[in-house]
Amino acid sequence: MSDEGSGQPDPVVDEPDDKVGAGPGPASSGPPGGRIFSLEGRPAPSLYLIGWLATAIGLATIFVGLLADSPSAGSVLVVIGVVVLLLGLAFAAGYQLVARADRPADAYRGPSPLILFGITFGGTVIASVLLDALVRLDPTMPVGFLVGLIVTAISFAGTVWLFVVRGGALSWRQMGWPDWVPPSEGRLLARLVDDVALAVTVILPTIVGVSILGGILTGLLGSAAPSVVPAAQTGPDWVVLFLAAAVVAPIGEEVFFRGFALTAWWRDLGPRSALIRASFLFALVHILNVQADQGQAGSGLAQAAIEFAIILPVGFVLGWLFIRRGIVASIAGHMTYNGVFLALLLLDQMRVAT
Repeated sequence: MSDEGSGQPDPVVDEPDDKVGAGPGPASSGPPGGRIFSLEGRPAPSLYLIGWLATAIGLATIFVGLLADSPSAGSVLVVIGVVVLLLGLAFAAGYQLVARADRPADAYRGPSPLILFGITFGGTVIASVLLDALVRLDPTMPVGFLVGLIVTAISFAGTVWLFVVRGGALSWRQMGWPDWVPPSEGRLLARLVDDVALAVTVILPTIVGVSILGGILTGLLGSAAPSVVPAAQTGPDWVVLFLAAAVVAPIGEEVFFRGFALTAWWRDLGPRSALIRASFLFALVHILNVQADQGQAGSGLAQAAIEFAIILPVGFVLGWLFIRRGIVASIAGHMTYNGVFLALLLLDQMRVAT
């Protein structure tokens, strides 16, 4: 990042993905579509082959499970499919670590953010299934909601640590985390205060803008963005919800979408393209919050469109904060955004109660 950001140097790599670090031989020349399934010239053909096969088998198993007549059999098939898919993506990530090891030092040498998101998602599903079998927490209740977000945050951070940090592709500092400075010098505290102040200053007008946009789209489409926050009945419930949505969720998501994904694309494509890609990925992932009942596809599409339109500009603002100041600023902005909307939700509930 620039001197204004986290202190890391700007990535100066503008070469397209098929040229950066490409090795000799047929696998690195010619149109990629004609050779995508070829094992010739690949540095780790077994990882590549297993990754493709397991991913395809996992997706097919999930599809069959979703179409199964028996709900119990279908659920088992879906879980098996997710496990196989997870293994396939892990092998694919391992292959990319090997294949990109000869890239220049200032290029990105790790697995694709899309592959790692798939691993994160699959890991979260498996962990949630196991946790539900052991504890039986209701995700529609505040405590279950908090536990689910903790599992997701651990999955985000764990995937980045295992495949990116341990894989040697990026360090935490290169992903925007500040260097430790002894508190007696005061520089770290002053920098953190500046980061938070900038984030709050920028995100508050963003909240106003997306609220107006959401209201317009709700009127035009006759639907509203999905609400994933459970209902709170007591003061402790609200404390749990604020901890979940305004602390745990922002940290986990910023570690992945800004710290990792934006940095990875930045090193290969430059800051502008990376900001666009990371913001679109962030918005697309939030469409998973849409929960339309069977036979209400139109309502589901409207909710998805509103959610995407609201989250996309937020992703751009958080990405801009990350590029300017690093991950502390983007986390602070994310916390402010979620915290303000939770506070508004609480005030509305109090108004209705009176």
